[in-house]
Amino acid sequence: MSQLLNITLTQALRALGRFSYRLDSAWRRRLGGVIGKTAERLSSSRRAVTLGNIARAFPDEARSWHEDVCSASYKNLGIVLAELLTFPHLTPWEARQMVEFQNLHLIEDEYQHKRGLVLLSGHYGNWELLAFALPLFVDLPISVVVTAQTNYYAEDYLSWYRSRTGNRLIRMDNAAKHIITTLRQGEAIAMLADQAATPEKDIFVPFFGQLACTYEAPAVLTLRYNTPMIVGFAERMDDGRYVVNLQKIPHEDLEFTKESVRELTCRHVHALEQAIRKRPEQWAWQHKRWKHDARLYQRQR
Repeated sequence: MSQLLNITLTQALRALGRFSYRLDSAWRRRLGGVIGKTAERLSSSRRAVTLGNIARAFPDEARSWHEDVCSASYKNLGIVLAELLTFPHLTPWEARQMVEFQNLHLIEDEYQHKRGLVLLSGHYGNWELLAFALPLFVDLPISVVVTAQTNYYAEDYLSWYRSRTGNRLIRMDNAAKHIITTLRQGEAIAMLADQAATPEKDIFVPFFGQLACTYEAPAVLTLRYNTPMIVGFAERMDDGRYVVNLQKIPHEDLEFTKESVRELTCRHVHALEQAIRKRPEQWAWQHKRWKHDARLYQRQR
């Protein structure tokens, strides 16, 4: 029965993707809004988490503002899904029209030095489109770290179109060796680093003024292999197109030490926070970002 449900769900997503592709950009966003509103209504407990996170990050804003951002965040997730499901049908030209990369030379220039690249983003705007479209703008091998899905059929389908434009996928549960090999070969690793990490092995750094358990791997890799770290977030504009403003996170003043790993982590988390403050409705607040209490984990590196 579980297998049948997974197959049925995957086929439904395929059909929704074909329907979404036939819509123009404005109607696709409307479809995303319906999906988001439905998701918001289906789980009151997850909505409470979302609203609580927003209130925690913006305590000085009114309750009505928190509610508006909450609903808009769900709408954003719906739009991401409506657009994501069109990826199997998009032509390279169509994908390029959806997104603009600013400061693309940062990636191109750094790649020439063959030191590898650590590319970071977060669950902001349409992060899936960012990864999907980047190989259409730069001619370099990119390996994307992804999380395995519980639905095998959906994962197989998702993996296929995530890699349509040339990306190579690395599963997070088996990533370490592949990531190290990729960086040593002078190639690029792309990952999301904005969800709650493992407190026993990762670190707590400030996020909206409160300590949040954060993956240390991006900073460790950057400093250990002396590779550039570049961050970018796919911000949706009013016309539905996305702009990704790439920026290099400086670390020339840091060495490969525990203190420097913490400092570099703070720097890229700060870049994420600045993006969220600009357009808070475009971040996925549904995740329990502060679920680990720093006071319970006194061993810090």
